[in-house]
Amino acid sequence: MPRYVHVPTEATHQLIRQAYEAGGPYQWAREAWKNSEESHASIIQFGIEEQAAERLGVLRRTIMDNGEGMEPDDLKIFLTTFGGGGKPIGMDQNFGQGFKSAVLPWNPYGVVVISYTRNTPEGAMLWIYRDEDGNYALKEWPAQDEDGEFVSFMSTPRPFRDDEHGCDWGAIRPDWMETGTIMVLLGQSATSSTWEGDPEPSRSENVDGLIRYLNGRLLDVPERDGAPVQTTVLDLYERKSAERRASKDKTVVLPNGEEKVWRPRRIYGLRHFIPETKLTGTVTVDEHGTKAEWFYVPEPENAVKGSRDYVNQRPVVAVDYQGELYHADSAKSRYRQFGITDEIRGRTWLLLHPPVYSDSRPMEWGVLTQASRNMLMAKGGVDLPWEEWGDAFFARFPEELARVRDEARSGSRGQNDSSMAKNLSRILDRLNPRYKASRVLSSAAGLVMGFPSGATAGSPNGHRATSDNGRVRGGSSGAGGNAGPQQVLVPATGGGAAGRAARAKGGFPAYGWKKFEPDEAKFLARYDQNDKWPLADGLVSHGVVFLNEAHPVFVQECNYWVNSVWPKADPKQVQELIHRVYGEEAVAHVVHAQRLNGTVVANNGGGKPEVISEDDVQLLLEPIALSSALLGLVNVEQRILTQGGGLFGSRANTQ
Repeated sequence: MPRYVHVPTEATHQLIRQAYEAGGPYQWAREAWKNSEESHASIIQFGIEEQAAERLGVLRRTIMDNGEGMEPDDLKIFLTTFGGGGKPIGMDQNFGQGFKSAVLPWNPYGVVVISYTRNTPEGAMLWIYRDEDGNYALKEWPAQDEDGEFVSFMSTPRPFRDDEHGCDWGAIRPDWMETGTIMVLLGQSATSSTWEGDPEPSRSENVDGLIRYLNGRLLDVPERDGAPVQTTVLDLYERKSAERRASKDKTVVLPNGEEKVWRPRRIYGLRHFIPETKLTGTVTVDEHGTKAEWFYVPEPENAVKGSRDYVNQRPVVAVDYQGELYHADSAKSRYRQFGITDEIRGRTWLLLHPPVYSDSRPMEWGVLTQASRNMLMAKGGVDLPWEEWGDAFFARFPEELARVRDEARSGSRGQNDSSMAKNLSRILDRLNPRYKASRVLSSAAGLVMGFPSGATAGSPNGHRATSDNGRVRGGSSGAGGNAGPQQVLVPATGGGAAGRAARAKGGFPAYGWKKFEPDEAKFLARYDQNDKWPLADGLVSHGVVFLNEAHPVFVQECNYWVNSVWPKADPKQVQELIHRVYGEEAVAHVVHAQRLNGTVVANNGGGKPEVISEDDVQLLLEPIALSSALLGLVNVEQRILTQGGGLFGSRANTQ
């Protein structure tokens, strides 16, 4: 008989601790809620144990449901088997460690689980704790016969009266529970209050955070028997007036005479807090069928429905995995990946729905969650393809979003007049062929794989040429063919169309001046690749370079030329000159850096040359790198002096 791999008892607590550290705040709540939902519960309540509160002043968090419950033997399996809990184990199902690893490390004194089933209506109870050696064990009670003689120890007794801990474990069962499960979190001692969550300082858990976490983690609260699963969290408030007695909220008096109002707060799921809006749609962002669902909430409607007590007050970008949201992010950098600019970011929601990887379809691409259920990864254990998703969304940018974006920035100062666009084009043309735009065009013999962006090589600067049904007009005959105008592809591993790298004349970013927000105020400039700006003659830019007009470097530069060089000239015109020259310089840096992609810089002798990669180019275009490139530019000073001399006169004539 073969010897099978197993985990020694003394190693289990280390694995549990490791999984706990890999998880995040409130992970225990997610695991408890999921267990209850999978037990077919229609009511899930994060409550507070009332008896110990009144008798001892100890406020213990409970999690209760009216699901199917667990038989005594199932209780043991659930809490004592790491990597198993009576449910199917699989990459797209369970790992059998979630609740244990999320809750046991911060409840060393114990977790009590009481369950009622149709076969055991009187209930069965189990208490797991951490012993002196750091291992997790079941608490045992002596069992006696009819004569009071000791028979054995048992670990799953019926719920009983426990004066030491201030409660009758059987009396915790609420009226609405016929079958179901109760979990009581005991914390670090018999007198620990656990109602606010994990006391670990770095996690900073509290009831408001728990409510916001559940509302942000669940996309929708699922339905049971035609109605949403009733999920509530009990919160405590100090009763400040006698009027609270008339309310429907329960009031509990602690041993010290303090009165606490127990207020239920409902969990709805994130979609509930997205205001209803006509500006919504979906965009397919990869060849695997990942959908990006977007919502734009126009003024004067609030961008988020509901109060701060229930949900964070910013729209987010998030990934939907089996009805739960991961990687929720409201950062500018995440939105910019999708071409959603700062002007509309605060009113735009974006939910990504990728396919789920499954053991039953091992050859198909999908996303899966790590064991701690705290983050997602793509098949193969790699990061989610954020760049690919963002580029594809930008290539198919919704017209409605583009319209509100352009309306929002209509008053912004940028490169949108004819003279600026033509001047910048002449500068870049002088530097061809180094400064040609690089694109992947469809080709039957191409070696680069990707999927159509919706643009054709014959459409200047990415303008789309589509028919009424959304297909590209004049498309190739067959995937990657050459007949008719060539399609511009978005490079993607496993893409359905073949292409080749090509260089197109005339593609360049625009530039714009604005005051940066505080979190980016230290930078002189930044480059938003997935953005566009209207240029002359109906053309559209390839990205936008933004320069920080409030940065001390630029402020001092303007003051110098206005006050010391051309004090008699119109200050506004002098500033426009300075902004134009610096803007053109910034664009030239960006374009040159982009054209370095694929450049061979050395040969290590092993037959594999060292090449500047796309990642290397991205580093050259980071805000800190671009800011450094704009410091100490003697050539810029000379251009300002030369061009300004023609406009305002020489320095000598202005003194």
